[in-house]
Amino acid sequence: SYGVSFRLGNVIEIDLLRCQVHMEDGDVLEYDFLFLALGTVTNFFGNKTISQHALDIKGLEGAETTRSRLILALERASQSKNAEDRREWLHFVVAGGGATGVEFCAALVELLQNLVPNEYPELDFREVQVSLVHGGEALLPGFANNLQKHAATKLRRLGINLLFGTHVKDYDGQTIICDSGPPISARTLIWTAGVAANPSLSSLTVPKGRGGRLLVDHHLRLLDFPEVFVVGDLAIFTGGDACPQVAPFAMQSARYAAKFLCAQSAHKPLIPPFGYHDPGIMTVLGRLDAVCQIPRWHLRWYGLSAWGLWLGLHLYRIIGTGNRLRTLLDWSNDYIRRRTSVQLLRQGRDD
Repeated sequence: SYGVSFRLGNVIEIDLLRCQVHMEDGDVLEYDFLFLALGTVTNFFGNKTISQHALDIKGLEGAETTRSRLILALERASQSKNAEDRREWLHFVVAGGGATGVEFCAALVELLQNLVPNEYPELDFREVQVSLVHGGEALLPGFANNLQKHAATKLRRLGINLLFGTHVKDYDGQTIICDSGPPISARTLIWTAGVAANPSLSSLTVPKGRGGRLLVDHHLRLLDFPEVFVVGDLAIFTGGDACPQVAPFAMQSARYAAKFLCAQSAHKPLIPPFGYHDPGIMTVLGRLDAVCQIPRWHLRWYGLSAWGLWLGLHLYRIIGTGNRLRTLLDWSNDYIRRRTSVQLLRQGRDD
Protein backbone atom coordinates (compact mmCIF):
# COMPACT_ATOMS: atom_id res chain seq x y z
CA SER A 1 0.00 0.00 0.00
CA TYR A 2 3.03 2.26 0.43
CA GLY A 3 4.58 1.34 -2.92
CA VAL A 4 7.38 -0.53 -1.18
CA SER A 5 8.53 -4.01 -2.16
CA PHE A 6 10.69 -6.16 0.10
CA ARG A 7 13.45 -8.36 -1.23
CA LEU A 8 15.19 -10.97 0.93
CA GLY A 9 18.68 -11.87 -0.21
CA ASN A 10 22.41 -11.34 0.09
CA VAL A 11 24.22 -8.52 -1.69
CA ILE A 12 27.52 -9.62 -3.22
CA GLU A 13 28.49 -6.49 -5.13
CA ILE A 14 27.47 -2.87 -5.57
CA ASP A 15 28.39 -1.25 -8.89
CA LEU A 16 28.33 2.47 -8.20
CA LEU A 17 29.20 3.44 -11.78
CA ARG A 18 26.33 1.45 -13.32
CA CYS A 19 23.95 2.02 -10.39
CA GLN A 20 23.45 -1.70 -9.90
CA VAL A 21 23.17 -4.02 -6.92
CA HIS A 22 24.19 -7.62 -7.63
CA MET A 23 22.43 -10.28 -5.59
CA GLU A 24 23.74 -13.70 -4.57
CA ASP A 25 21.02 -15.46 -6.59
CA GLY A 26 22.23 -13.76 -9.78
CA ASP A 27 19.64 -10.99 -10.00
CA VAL A 28 20.76 -7.43 -10.67
CA LEU A 29 18.78 -4.55 -9.19
CA GLU A 30 18.92 -1.16 -10.90
CA TYR A 31 18.55 1.97 -8.77
CA ASP A 32 18.14 5.72 -9.08
CA PHE A 33 18.93 6.26 -5.42
CA LEU A 34 20.57 3.88 -2.99
CA PHE A 35 20.51 3.84 0.81
CA LEU A 36 23.34 1.96 2.48
CA ALA A 37 22.45 0.84 6.00
CA LEU A 38 24.36 -2.42 6.28
CA GLY A 39 25.78 -1.68 9.71
CA THR A 40 28.98 -3.09 11.13
CA VAL A 41 30.57 -6.36 12.17
CA THR A 42 32.92 -7.26 15.00
CA ASN A 43 36.42 -5.94 14.37
CA PHE A 44 39.22 -8.34 15.31
CA PHE A 45 41.79 -5.97 13.76
CA GLY A 46 43.10 -8.62 11.40
CA ASN A 47 44.06 -11.09 14.13
CA LYS A 48 43.03 -14.47 12.76
CA THR A 49 43.70 -16.48 15.92
CA ILE A 50 41.54 -14.17 18.02
CA SER A 51 38.73 -14.21 15.44
CA GLN A 52 38.93 -18.01 15.38
CA HIS A 53 38.82 -18.62 19.13
CA ALA A 54 37.12 -15.58 20.68
CA LEU A 55 33.37 -15.10 20.91
CA ASP A 56 31.45 -12.06 19.74
CA ILE A 57 27.98 -11.06 20.86
CA LYS A 58 27.03 -8.85 17.93
CA GLY A 59 23.79 -10.20 16.56
CA LEU A 60 21.41 -12.97 17.56
CA GLU A 61 23.61 -15.80 16.30
CA GLY A 62 26.63 -14.52 18.22
CA ALA A 63 24.60 -14.13 21.41
CA GLU A 64 23.16 -17.65 21.14
CA THR A 65 26.59 -19.14 20.46
CA THR A 66 28.09 -17.25 23.40
CA ARG A 67 25.38 -18.44 25.78
CA SER A 68 25.91 -22.02 24.64
CA ARG A 69 29.67 -21.74 25.11
CA LEU A 70 29.22 -20.35 28.62
CA ILE A 71 27.02 -23.29 29.58
CA LEU A 72 29.44 -25.75 27.97
CA ALA A 73 32.29 -24.19 29.95
CA LEU A 74 30.38 -24.88 33.16
CA GLU A 75 29.73 -28.43 31.98
CA ARG A 76 33.44 -28.99 31.28
CA ALA A 77 34.38 -27.52 34.65
CA SER A 78 31.89 -29.69 36.51
CA GLN A 79 33.31 -32.81 34.85
CA SER A 80 36.99 -31.95 35.29
CA LYS A 81 39.02 -33.63 38.02
CA ASN A 82 42.03 -31.35 37.46
CA ALA A 83 41.99 -28.14 39.54
CA GLU A 84 44.01 -26.09 37.02
CA ASP A 85 41.85 -27.24 34.14
CA ARG A 86 38.71 -26.39 36.11
CA ARG A 87 40.02 -22.87 36.86
CA GLU A 88 40.59 -22.27 33.14
CA TRP A 89 37.03 -23.32 32.31
CA LEU A 90 35.67 -21.09 35.07
CA HIS A 91 37.64 -18.01 34.02
CA PHE A 92 35.64 -15.77 31.67
CA VAL A 93 37.49 -12.84 30.08
CA VAL A 94 35.88 -9.91 28.28
CA ALA A 95 37.97 -7.70 25.98
CA GLY A 96 36.75 -4.10 25.68
CA GLY A 97 35.54 -1.68 28.34
CA GLY A 98 32.93 0.20 26.33
CA ALA A 99 29.20 0.01 26.96
CA THR A 100 28.86 -3.47 25.47
CA GLY A 101 31.71 -4.96 27.50
CA VAL A 102 30.57 -3.35 30.74
CA GLU A 103 26.93 -4.39 30.33
CA PHE A 104 27.94 -7.91 29.38
CA CYS A 105 30.24 -8.31 32.40
CA ALA A 106 27.54 -7.23 34.83
CA ALA A 107 24.94 -9.49 33.22
CA LEU A 108 27.38 -12.41 33.09
CA VAL A 109 28.16 -12.26 36.80
CA GLU A 110 24.47 -12.12 37.71
CA LEU A 111 23.78 -15.06 35.40
CA LEU A 112 26.57 -17.13 36.93
CA GLN A 113 25.54 -16.21 40.48
CA ASN A 114 22.21 -17.93 39.88
CA LEU A 115 23.19 -20.60 37.39
CA VAL A 116 26.16 -22.15 39.20
CA PRO A 117 24.54 -22.84 42.62
CA ASN A 118 21.25 -24.02 41.12
CA GLU A 119 22.42 -26.06 38.14
CA TYR A 120 25.98 -27.01 39.11
CA PRO A 121 26.04 -27.55 42.89
CA GLU A 122 29.24 -29.56 42.51
CA LEU A 123 31.05 -26.33 41.55
CA ASP A 124 32.24 -23.75 44.05
CA PHE A 125 31.15 -20.31 42.86
CA ARG A 126 34.21 -18.83 44.54
CA GLU A 127 36.27 -20.48 41.79
CA VAL A 128 34.42 -18.53 39.09
CA GLN A 129 36.39 -15.54 37.84
CA VAL A 130 35.37 -12.79 35.43
CA SER A 131 38.01 -10.39 34.07
CA LEU A 132 37.63 -7.30 31.90
CA VAL A 133 40.60 -6.21 29.77
CA HIS A 134 40.44 -2.59 28.61
CA GLY A 135 43.03 -0.61 26.68
CA GLY A 136 42.06 2.74 28.22
CA GLU A 137 42.49 4.04 31.73
CA ALA A 138 38.76 4.33 32.42
CA LEU A 139 35.66 2.38 31.47
CA LEU A 140 32.87 3.76 29.27
CA PRO A 141 34.65 6.28 27.01
CA GLY A 142 32.40 9.27 26.40
CA PHE A 143 30.81 9.22 29.84
CA ALA A 144 31.52 11.74 32.59
CA ASN A 145 34.33 10.92 35.00
CA ASN A 146 32.05 10.30 37.98
CA LEU A 147 29.96 7.84 35.95
CA GLN A 148 33.08 6.02 34.80
CA LYS A 149 34.23 5.69 38.39
CA HIS A 150 30.83 4.44 39.50
CA ALA A 151 30.84 1.79 36.77
CA ALA A 152 34.30 0.59 37.83
CA THR A 153 33.26 0.50 41.48
CA LYS A 154 30.11 -1.47 40.66
CA LEU A 155 31.97 -4.05 38.57
CA ARG A 156 34.58 -4.52 41.28
CA ARG A 157 31.78 -4.95 43.81
CA LEU A 158 30.44 -7.74 41.61
CA GLY A 159 33.84 -9.40 41.86
CA ILE A 160 35.07 -8.55 38.37
CA ASN A 161 38.82 -8.17 37.89
CA LEU A 162 39.54 -4.97 35.91
CA LEU A 163 42.73 -4.77 33.84
CA PHE A 164 43.32 -1.25 32.49
CA GLY A 165 45.87 0.04 29.99
CA THR A 166 46.46 -3.22 28.16
CA HIS A 167 45.24 -4.81 24.93
CA VAL A 168 44.66 -8.43 23.99
CA LYS A 169 47.21 -9.33 21.33
CA ASP A 170 46.68 -13.06 20.84
CA TYR A 171 44.53 -15.95 21.98
CA ASP A 172 44.80 -19.64 21.15
CA GLY A 173 41.67 -20.80 22.92
CA GLN A 174 43.44 -21.36 26.21
CA THR A 175 45.97 -18.58 26.84
CA ILE A 176 45.42 -14.84 26.36
CA ILE A 177 48.47 -12.75 25.52
CA CYS A 178 48.27 -9.02 26.30
CA ASP A 179 50.74 -6.31 25.33
CA SER A 180 51.59 -5.92 29.02
CA GLY A 181 51.31 -8.18 32.03
CA PRO A 182 51.51 -11.96 32.34
CA PRO A 183 49.53 -14.39 30.14
CA ILE A 184 45.96 -15.09 31.23
CA SER A 185 44.69 -18.67 31.32
CA ALA A 186 41.05 -18.86 30.24
CA ARG A 187 38.99 -21.06 27.94
CA THR A 188 36.48 -18.30 27.18
CA LEU A 189 37.23 -14.88 25.66
CA ILE A 190 34.35 -12.59 24.71
CA TRP A 191 35.39 -9.86 22.26
CA THR A 192 33.70 -6.45 22.49
CA ALA A 193 36.73 -4.35 21.57
CA GLY A 194 35.56 -2.75 18.34
CA VAL A 195 33.53 -2.85 15.15
CA ALA A 196 34.29 -2.42 11.46
CA ALA A 197 32.23 -1.68 8.37
CA ASN A 198 30.31 -4.53 6.80
CA PRO A 199 32.82 -6.55 4.71
CA SER A 200 30.42 -6.67 1.76
CA LEU A 201 31.41 -3.04 1.11
CA SER A 202 35.16 -3.67 1.09
CA SER A 203 35.25 -3.75 -2.71
CA LEU A 204 33.89 -0.21 -3.04
CA THR A 205 36.64 2.07 -4.32
CA VAL A 206 35.50 5.16 -2.45
CA PRO A 207 37.10 7.25 0.30
CA LYS A 208 36.87 5.50 3.65
CA GLY A 209 37.57 6.41 7.24
CA ARG A 210 38.49 4.49 10.34
CA GLY A 211 37.19 0.93 10.46
CA GLY A 212 36.28 1.03 6.77
CA ARG A 213 33.41 3.45 7.33
CA LEU A 214 32.27 5.39 4.27
CA LEU A 215 33.06 9.11 4.08
CA VAL A 216 29.97 11.23 3.42
CA ASP A 217 29.14 14.90 3.02
CA HIS A 218 26.87 16.71 5.48
CA HIS A 219 23.81 15.58 3.55
CA LEU A 220 24.85 11.95 4.21
CA ARG A 221 25.68 11.41 0.54
CA LEU A 222 28.61 9.29 -0.56
CA LEU A 223 31.47 11.39 -1.90
CA ASP A 224 31.38 11.58 -5.74
CA PHE A 225 28.11 9.61 -5.76
CA PRO A 226 25.31 11.97 -4.61
CA GLU A 227 22.65 9.39 -5.44
CA VAL A 228 23.96 7.11 -2.68
CA PHE A 229 23.03 7.85 0.93
CA VAL A 230 24.85 6.27 3.87
CA VAL A 231 23.11 6.05 7.24
CA GLY A 232 23.84 4.53 10.61
CA ASP A 233 27.11 2.96 11.69
CA LEU A 234 28.59 3.05 8.19
CA ALA A 235 28.69 6.83 7.89
CA ILE A 236 31.54 9.12 8.88
CA PHE A 237 31.76 12.82 7.98
CA THR A 238 34.69 14.11 5.96
CA GLY A 239 35.29 16.96 8.39
CA GLY A 240 35.60 14.68 11.37
CA ASP A 241 32.31 15.76 12.96
CA ALA A 242 30.69 13.28 15.31
CA CYS A 243 29.10 10.20 13.77
CA PRO A 244 28.65 8.04 16.87
CA GLN A 245 27.85 4.39 16.26
CA VAL A 246 24.72 4.39 18.39
CA ALA A 247 21.02 3.81 17.73
CA PRO A 248 19.93 7.49 18.00
CA PHE A 249 22.38 8.51 15.28
CA ALA A 250 21.16 5.70 13.04
CA MET A 251 17.52 6.72 13.46
CA GLN A 252 18.18 10.43 13.01
CA SER A 253 20.36 9.90 9.93
CA ALA A 254 17.76 7.61 8.34
CA ARG A 255 14.96 10.16 8.87
CA TYR A 256 17.14 12.94 7.51
CA ALA A 257 18.13 11.01 4.38
CA ALA A 258 14.48 10.20 3.66
CA LYS A 259 13.42 13.85 4.07
CA PHE A 260 16.31 15.03 1.91
CA LEU A 261 15.40 12.63 -0.89
CA CYS A 262 11.72 13.60 -0.73
CA ALA A 263 12.60 17.29 -0.97
CA GLN A 264 14.97 16.64 -3.85
CA SER A 265 12.43 14.50 -5.73
CA ALA A 266 9.73 17.15 -5.30
CA HIS A 267 12.14 19.85 -6.56
CA LYS A 268 11.86 21.69 -3.27
CA PRO A 269 14.70 23.67 -1.68
CA LEU A 270 17.26 21.37 -0.14
CA ILE A 271 16.98 21.01 3.61
CA PRO A 272 19.88 22.18 5.81
CA PRO A 273 22.86 19.87 6.43
CA PHE A 274 22.39 17.04 8.87
CA GLY A 275 23.12 17.77 12.50
CA TYR A 276 23.15 15.11 15.16
CA HIS A 277 21.21 15.92 18.33
CA ASP A 278 22.64 13.85 21.16
CA PRO A 279 19.72 12.63 23.32
CA GLY A 280 22.11 11.15 25.85
CA ILE A 281 23.80 7.86 26.60
CA MET A 282 23.18 5.21 29.21
CA THR A 283 24.55 1.85 30.25
CA VAL A 284 22.96 -0.70 32.53
CA LEU A 285 25.11 -2.19 35.29
CA GLY A 286 23.02 -5.20 36.20
CA ARG A 287 19.92 -5.26 38.36
CA LEU A 288 18.78 -1.92 39.82
CA ASP A 289 21.76 0.10 38.60
CA ALA A 290 22.73 2.08 35.51
CA VAL A 291 24.57 5.24 34.50
CA CYS A 292 22.87 7.95 32.46
CA GLN A 293 24.13 11.15 30.83
CA ILE A 294 21.96 13.72 29.01
CA PRO A 295 24.15 16.56 27.67
CA ARG A 296 21.22 18.77 26.62
CA TRP A 297 20.11 19.18 30.23
CA HIS A 298 23.56 18.73 31.79
CA LEU A 299 22.33 15.68 33.69
CA ARG A 300 24.63 12.94 34.91
CA TRP A 301 23.41 10.38 37.41
CA TYR A 302 23.39 6.72 38.31
CA GLY A 303 21.46 4.24 40.41
CA LEU A 304 17.90 2.95 40.53
CA SER A 305 16.29 5.88 38.69
CA ALA A 306 18.80 5.58 35.83
CA TRP A 307 18.06 1.86 35.65
CA GLY A 308 14.32 2.55 35.50
CA LEU A 309 14.83 5.07 32.70
CA TRP A 310 16.94 2.55 30.77
CA LEU A 311 14.18 -0.06 31.05
CA GLY A 312 11.45 2.40 30.11
CA LEU A 313 13.28 3.71 27.07
CA HIS A 314 14.03 0.25 25.71
CA LEU A 315 10.44 -0.79 26.30
CA TYR A 316 9.18 2.31 24.48
CA ARG A 317 11.33 1.52 21.43
CA ILE A 318 9.64 -1.86 20.93
CA ILE A 319 7.11 -1.71 18.09
CA GLY A 320 3.50 -2.49 19.01
CA THR A 321 1.59 -2.25 22.28
CA GLY A 322 1.13 -6.01 22.46
CA ASN A 323 4.85 -6.60 22.05
CA ARG A 324 5.58 -4.05 24.78
CA LEU A 325 3.19 -5.76 27.20
CA ARG A 326 4.61 -9.21 26.48
CA THR A 327 8.14 -7.93 26.96
CA LEU A 328 7.21 -6.18 30.21
CA LEU A 329 5.61 -9.37 31.56
CA ASP A 330 8.62 -11.41 30.52
CA TRP A 331 11.02 -8.95 32.17
CA SER A 332 8.92 -8.94 35.34
CA ASN A 333 8.88 -12.72 35.44
CA ASP A 334 12.64 -12.91 34.96
CA TYR A 335 13.23 -10.27 37.63
CA ILE A 336 11.05 -11.97 40.23
CA ARG A 337 11.97 -15.57 39.52
CA ARG A 338 15.58 -14.95 38.39
CA ARG A 339 14.92 -17.53 35.69
CA THR A 340 18.18 -18.96 34.32
CA SER A 341 17.49 -22.66 33.79
CA VAL A 342 16.73 -22.52 30.07
CA GLN A 343 19.86 -24.10 28.60
CA LEU A 344 19.46 -24.05 24.84
CA LEU A 345 22.74 -25.08 23.25
CA ARG A 346 23.92 -23.99 19.83
CA GLN A 347 26.70 -26.07 18.33
CA GLY A 348 29.58 -23.81 17.32
CA ARG A 349 33.00 -23.97 15.74
CA ASP A 350 34.80 -25.35 18.80
CA ASP A 351 32.03 -27.36 20.47
